[in-house]
Amino acid sequence: MGDFASLILQQCINGVVMGCLYVMVALGLTLIYGVMNQINFAHADFVTLGAFASFFFVKWMGGGYLLSIGVSFIAGGLLGYIINLTIFAPLRERGDELRPLIATIGASVLLENGALVIFGPIPYQFDTPYGDVIRFGKIFFTEQSLLVVVVASAAIAGLYAFMKFTFTGKALRAISQDRETAGLMGINQAYLIMLTIVIASAMAGMAGAMLGPILVLTPFAGASVVVKSFAIVIIGGFGNMEGTIIAGLLVGLIEAFTTQYLGSGIIDLVVFGLLLVMLLVKPTGLIAEKKEENV
Repeated sequence: MGDFASLILQQCINGVVMGCLYVMVALGLTLIYGVMNQINFAHADFVTLGAFASFFFVKWMGGGYLLSIGVSFIAGGLLGYIINLTIFAPLRERGDELRPLIATIGASVLLENGALVIFGPIPYQFDTPYGDVIRFGKIFFTEQSLLVVVVASAAIAGLYAFMKFTFTGKALRAISQDRETAGLMGINQAYLIMLTIVIASAMAGMAGAMLGPILVLTPFAGASVVVKSFAIVIIGGFGNMEGTIIAGLLVGLIEAFTTQYLGSGIIDLVVFGLLLVMLLVKPTGLIAEKKEENV
């Protein structure tokens, strides 16, 4: 394999790794919007919580890193359940869609500053136990990268299958299409909305555990990832799972090749430039939003 072909393949691998992580975070945003027609601005903090939960489980409790991913999944889901129970659900019962949206901003500020008080401003370094490099000729990747792709692919496929083929998933899709009619058919809206938030938060927590060894851990670690995830949701088409998956992988690949040829300093410029172009050329996203096909 020539040097140029090897370089292209190497960057494709790097892009897929980051793309898988972006998709895991962005799918939570897509799921919440698709079912509830709402944006969760506190989503970054579930990613941060997942990263810290994994870090402290490994460093303080001596647990295995693989098990810590499951711990972060549970921690993210639990925080989502608590936030929904104490903040979002009471506000939704008042029938005001704006208040829950504003509440997500307040919850984000509360969680970030709470994390700042608990963990402090000094960054934590999370060293992965899967740092060994695997080589195939001129192509190389770490065991951590392989783990990210395997776990993220399994989680994404599992969520997709859950939404498309299970009764509960079909009920969630029914709520996204027509909440009032779904309620008349006996579907428990409050329970399914809670389940949506828990699943989205758990996915974010799991993504945080795998991002931990890549990022420098601070109380604001998830912010940069979620900002790009918002861009991915818009590029893919609000509320559409397939569009989010395609857009997430696309952004990951764009980042990899931008880093190689233009430098890492302008990654955000390129990604959000793509977002602006998409809004101008195809504002509906890669796959136009259709309520009957959402989530």
